[in-house]
Amino acid sequence: MPVRPAKLRDAPTIQALIESYVPLGTLLPRSLDFVLMNIEHYLVDERDGVLVGCVHLEDYSPSLAEIRSLSVDSRHQGQRVGTALVHAAELLARRRQYTTVFAVSDRDQFFKALGYEERDIPELDRERSEVSRFKGVYAKDV
Repeated sequence: MPVRPAKLRDAPTIQALIESYVPLGTLLPRSLDFVLMNIEHYLVDERDGVLVGCVHLEDYSPSLAEIRSLSVDSRHQGQRVGTALVHAAELLARRRQYTTVFAVSDRDQFFKALGYEERDIPELDRERSEVSRFKGVYAKDV
């Protein structure tokens, strides 16, 4: 399986993958320092020695984790990289004993196809940013 835990050496590529979506308003920027400090929460998809995608599983509460910074290199779109990353993040969430994962996204069809449903996450309501309040919240029990 091409998805693996991120390593410190992956941080610059992860940051660049995320940054490529910032101008589109799809993702929030992440500094290299942020990625380095949170590297144990990132998974990457590596194909032929090249990182083509990443995802960040962030602790949100004792039973709740958020899928963040899901990013796929534009040359690898449509190759199920995003699907593989989400499945790997769900597996990591189960290993870390979270019961629910969620994502804030405007990619409703993508997440619904993976079994996510629109759901109200009360803990999230008070923290929604100006950017994310226009996106849906999709959750799945794992």
